[in-house]
Amino acid sequence: MSVQVASGPLGPEQLADWYAAPRPAWVRAGFVTTLDGRVTGADGRSGSLNAGSPGDHAVFGALREWADVVVVGAGTARAEGYAPLSTSPLVVVARAVAEVPEELREVEDVLVLDGGGQDVEAEQVLSLLRDHGWDRVLLEGGPELFASWVGQGVVDELCVTVRPVLAGGSGPLLQPLRSNEGRAAGPDLLGRATHLLEWEGDLLVRTRLR
Repeated sequence: MSVQVASGPLGPEQLADWYAAPRPAWVRAGFVTTLDGRVTGADGRSGSLNAGSPGDHAVFGALREWADVVVVGAGTARAEGYAPLSTSPLVVVARAVAEVPEELREVEDVLVLDGGGQDVEAEQVLSLLRDHGWDRVLLEGGPELFASWVGQGVVDELCVTVRPVLAGGSGPLLQPLRSNEGRAAGPDLLGRATHLLEWEGDLLVRTRLR
């Protein structure tokens, strides 16, 4: 299958078509990275990486509009200053409730899933989401949750913005297929790019994982 290629800017309807999923039930992971694999800026937030990137901002919004539910780890929710979303329910995954920002606890349209001190497995989360009728799932981070879900084989697609910059510094590197011990979480996993969108120098890539 050939890769679909286009150039931005794209309007809302064009973006909706470009990011249409092939099945009603679909799990996406979306993130931004630099050429040297940094996933946060100097301030420790991914939001600072997409400053000046109209393409990433547009796609970020389009993916949230597409999703039935957005899933994020508690650490990323804290670092990025998450608030309840206007587009869909928000699910915050944590090992313990204490990790979840207070402003996201017991809030309408925010569901907190904590493991009582243990990791919450991806299938546990997805089973609960399916019970709510939420089939279109957008995973927004962070890297540790990406690694866990990809390693467990539940992510259908990566939606990645590659910014044409070398960030340097000592921020975290993108290692979505690495476990905490450094081993490959999915050694036999081979992604296949399906869509490539160039938008003012940024490359927005859809990569099918299964």
